[in-house]
Amino acid sequence: MRRLGLPLRTFLALLTAATPPALGILVAVYLAPSDTTAADLALTVGGLILASVAWIAMVAVAYSRVMRQELDDVLGLAEHGELRDPTERASEGDATHRRVAASLDERNRQVAELAAQVSQAPIGDDPHLVAEHVVRAARSVTRDPTWLLAVLDSAIPEQLPPGVYDAGAGSTPAAIDDLHRWASVAASERLPARTSRVEGPWGAFVVISLAADESLRAILLAPWEGRTEPSSSEFALLSLIGEHAATAIEHALLYARVHAQAEDIDRMATIQRDFLRAVSHDLQTPLTSIRAVAAELRAQAGLDEQARSDLDLIEHQSDRLRRMVAQLLVVSRLEAGVVEPLPEVINPRTIVERTWAALRAPDRAFELEVTGPPLLVVADPDRLEQVLWAILDNAVKYSPAGRPVRVSIGPRGDRAVISITDDGMGMDAQTTQLAFEQFFRASDARRLAPDGSGIGLYAARGLMEAMGGAIGITSRAGHGTTVDLELPAELAAEGVAPAPAQSEH
Repeated sequence: MRRLGLPLRTFLALLTAATPPALGILVAVYLAPSDTTAADLALTVGGLILASVAWIAMVAVAYSRVMRQELDDVLGLAEHGELRDPTERASEGDATHRRVAASLDERNRQVAELAAQVSQAPIGDDPHLVAEHVVRAARSVTRDPTWLLAVLDSAIPEQLPPGVYDAGAGSTPAAIDDLHRWASVAASERLPARTSRVEGPWGAFVVISLAADESLRAILLAPWEGRTEPSSSEFALLSLIGEHAATAIEHALLYARVHAQAEDIDRMATIQRDFLRAVSHDLQTPLTSIRAVAAELRAQAGLDEQARSDLDLIEHQSDRLRRMVAQLLVVSRLEAGVVEPLPEVINPRTIVERTWAALRAPDRAFELEVTGPPLLVVADPDRLEQVLWAILDNAVKYSPAGRPVRVSIGPRGDRAVISITDDGMGMDAQTTQLAFEQFFRASDARRLAPDGSGIGLYAARGLMEAMGGAIGITSRAGHGTTVDLELPAELAAEGVAPAPAQSEH
């Protein structure tokens, strides 16, 4: 339906506003009774005037709404070249809502994609591959294929060399040029903001700084010429991408550094094991020869007591060195995983007494106590003797001269326990916890026995575990130490007399 012209609509609006009040006043004047006083007539006319004013106000409000619609139509004509009716305006509102919803969906997609990229960051791989992952993540989140990563300085250049990284897996980084140096300097001038839009001789770029400390100086950049400046929310998203990229690369560099250090430690440990194995083997032959020669000389007739005593000392110290060399061999074999005990069913008392006799400690009282039913243990006799020698030797070295060394043998469930107790200096809780560590020696132990190796208890634990047993220490500083050796056991056959309850040597 064709609309009326604006002048005609204005005339009709004025006529509508003025006619009712004018008719009302005329009727009130000409139809008033003849006896109406002037005061009553004035009152009537005043009331009609007030009613007219209210009517005119109502018409003006209605007409202003019509004029506002006319103005919207004029603006619509100016903006879109055509008039907009109410249906079109509602349609534009719906389109705005759709645009907002689409923007929110895209932002949610970007956040979800960024979270996925963070979880997939291969920080345990080569830092070069992590750099390429960073570029792929930036392109995937923003759906912009122009992002590049420029690494200007790296703490480990052999793992992450300076260069421009693309998204291609295993690609060689391009050389850094003046554009990337300018972008890095321009971005550094905007710190602490991680993300900024910069313009210069090469055009406009959005640059994300990845520099966190001296270990890494790098930027993500994309050309931005002809594009609108990112909104605050887009800057925030790009900053999150930068934080992910910086964290991933820094973790990859740290992992590479730790991995390289671990390889160095493993290499040194291998060299150490090889050295111990070689030294141990090389020492076995001369020690055996020394002991054999000392034994032959001691057996000759005509030697005085001093010579025999000296030869006896040489033989004893040769045995002691031979046992220490055997410990070194055990350590190397334990670390190589080639210790294979040959278990037998043996009387533990016999092994304990034989080991104590080989130790030759005439200034010490030795107390051996056997409790419970007679037990036989399942163990390798040579390995068990090595363990007992290490424990008894420590008991002698780290306790005052003249103080006894006590050994008890008894049952614990279906196993046998050999307990060695001394009245020495003891150990605090921290030393007790570290006592089985290889080469560990407490400061008091180094003071009392400077020639110790720190491998006795380490080898003893390895041998006990290899034989299916266990070893434990109970100690208190200044109150002595007890070492428990627990081994598989079985009852002695009938007819075997139990050992005496207690004996002293």
